Amino acid sequence: MKIKAIIPEYLKYIQVIGRSHYTIRGARFILLRFARYLEKERIYNIEDLTFEVIEDYQQELAFSLTAKGTPLSVSTQVKQLNTVTLLTRYLKEKDYLVNDPGKKIKLPREPKRLPKSILSQLEIKHLMNAQDMQSNNGYRDRIMLEILYDTAIRRSELSNIKIHDLELNGGFVKVLGKGDKERVVPLSKGVCELIQNYIRFIRPALVTGTDHGYLLVNDKGGRIRVHTIWKNIKHCARLANLKKNITTHTFRHTCATHMLKNGAPIRHLQEMLGHASLESTQIYTHVTINDLKEIHAKYHPGANKE
Repeated sequence: MKIKAIIPEYLKYIQVIGRSHYTIRGARFILLRFARYLEKERIYNIEDLTFEVIEDYQQELAFSLTAKGTPLSVSTQVKQLNTVTLLTRYLKEKDYLVNDPGKKIKLPREPKRLPKSILSQLEIKHLMNAQDMQSNNGYRDRIMLEILYDTAIRRSELSNIKIHDLELNGGFVKVLGKGDKERVVPLSKGVCELIQNYIRFIRPALVTGTDHGYLLVNDKGGRIRVHTIWKNIKHCARLANLKKNITTHTFRHTCATHMLKNGAPIRHLQEMLGHASLESTQIYTHVTINDLKEIHAKYHPGANKE
């Protein structure tokens, strides 16, 4: 049977099983494009569909251009390949094929995005200094900011820190990360001193009921929740009159970027951030490379040659 002839049957099938009008219209467009490619390669029959044929089509998509002359985005490639592999699965289920040639196709992965907001050291300074150190909440929020920037831990990890997780004399804190993996993260001397003062003078005034031992507590003395941390970060940014979209992850990105710029080994940074894969940490190298490119374009004598 011809590949092009099976497409209407498949489209009718996905209509019957309840796919939307837009899904069906998109699938028709994608599969007719696939059929045109196959005809160009002189592949007409269903039995000629093999893993190698679909793999070649994947390469074709990877090097295809849009009407504007730009490469197809990874998400577009994934959508088109998904539609093709759903067709091959249907062909296998309906016994048009003995094996599903699309089953082993590995879809391309979206490139990791660069962090959107990175704070400068001056912005960090403004953010810290904007907090009211004379009030209990202001002091606590300053501690929150200091720990986030000093350690690059996640907000959930910050929320779960208990006093017994701290070793202020040694300068480190024990945190529980993703997958309940425990790691030890360094704390700078200045931050340790601020935390010590907070524990001694501020925290007792915030704990009004049963003390469960959490470092950062809310106005009622309970553990400060992750959403409250997010809200407090937004409040702190407004106090500092910073216009960037600042979240708890901004501190994680900023800490990692600043450390890399200052020469921190990426393997050590991976351990500090609690990344299972070095690939996750390497996104920060792109940030520093972009900075280097800007400096190179501005100062290198050959950069502006025609």
